[in-house]
Amino acid sequence: MALEVCVTKLRGGNKPSAPVFITDSSLWGILHLGGMWEFGKRLLWSNAVISLGAAACVLGTLHEAAPEEGLQSPHFWFAAGIGAATWLAYTLQRHIKSTRDGGLRPVHLAWHTRNWPRIRWWALAMLPLGAVPLAMTAEALWTGEIPVLTGLDALMMAAILLSVGITGLYAGMPGQRGMRHALRRLPGMKMVWIGTSWASITALWPAWWMASSGQLDIDTSLSMFIERFLVIAALTLPFDLRDRNWDQAYMRTWPQLLGTSGTRILGTAFLLAAAGLRFHLNPNVAMQDWIGLVPMAIAVGAAREDRPLAYYGLLDALLILDALLILS
Repeated sequence: MALEVCVTKLRGGNKPSAPVFITDSSLWGILHLGGMWEFGKRLLWSNAVISLGAAACVLGTLHEAAPEEGLQSPHFWFAAGIGAATWLAYTLQRHIKSTRDGGLRPVHLAWHTRNWPRIRWWALAMLPLGAVPLAMTAEALWTGEIPVLTGLDALMMAAILLSVGITGLYAGMPGQRGMRHALRRLPGMKMVWIGTSWASITALWPAWWMASSGQLDIDTSLSMFIERFLVIAALTLPFDLRDRNWDQAYMRTWPQLLGTSGTRILGTAFLLAAAGLRFHLNPNVAMQDWIGLVPMAIAVGAAREDRPLAYYGLLDALLILDALLILS
């Protein structure tokens, strides 16, 4: 549905405001219907929504990096590849956590164990698509579309490779002892790792790949990175608040330190700062380029530990809404 709205707009169709509203409200409604509970779990626990959110973020970045060029078929392939890679990363991390005591909540663990054979086949099928951004970047380097890796280009490549490494080590290794190698267990760093990886992979990487003519400078790159980091960190805080009593105390996640009110305030402040950075990146920014942050702020401001499954689905879906508004 989200991809159809994007394509309609890019072909000159109507603005996707109504379809966007229908998409997100439908997701919210579906997850609240008792008869669709299993569908809701499958939609969220299969990482379908978050992978679509990653692809949408990439499309938004590509549009902002060169709005006058418009999105072409290669841009959609690049975004789809990042979405597939995100699905693979989240699925791998969930599986790793399922191999240790207390890694997943009992109901989530039971669902994952029951569906793992099918998930494994889906993972094999998704691998080629997840490798597309790597292949497209390698081709750009080989043909010289991306300049020699010096200066800013070297920094961009290093940031991307670092974030790929963070993603791989975030949950550690399988088994009970594998938790020792997990980056997420380091005190106060859980949200930092997530925000850094998302900002590098869904903002820096596509912008660097697209702006091969040297349009990208250090100020723009840094602003894009921080803006995406702030948005992802703000949306991650409610999840960490939900897990405040589930995560080990030594992890000292920000909601463990700040409590419910402090978490809400910090998340809202992050989104306000992200809005400011969007204006910095484009002083003539249109309303639809920042209005997607408003429902995010409302949702984050309503964070509680006991929110239902639909609330967390809505948080992920708001990434899709934000990107669609930017593309409109």
